[in-house]
Amino acid sequence: MELIRKIERLELLIKLVKEQRTGSPDQFAQRLGMSRAKLYLVLEELRDEGVEIGFCKKVRSFCFKSGEITFKFSWEIVTDEELQNLDGGFGKIQPFNVFGINYVFYYIQKN
Repeated sequence: MELIRKIERLELLIKLVKEQRTGSPDQFAQRLGMSRAKLYLVLEELRDEGVEIGFCKKVRSFCFKSGEITFKFSWEIVTDEELQNLDGGFGKIQPFNVFGINYVFYYIQKN
């Protein structure tokens, strides 16, 4: 499933950046299984959400420059009514439907 692959890729991205073990942009992209151009698009999406990640020459790794993200994934089945009443608070909620069942993808951004 494409969603699971994206989630695993995001978890790996966050882990490598936190540990400052990304290597060069080309190495980082390769570890994540994407092109360098796609890596920079993902980093731009995170920056748009307030999490700025940049390359630090001193440690030869990408690092958090502002904000940090903690990622936790879980599945939750919700009714149509519950789906309408969801509030993201300080996070993002992305509802989706698979085989007629409502699911919620939720992440919390930590500054």
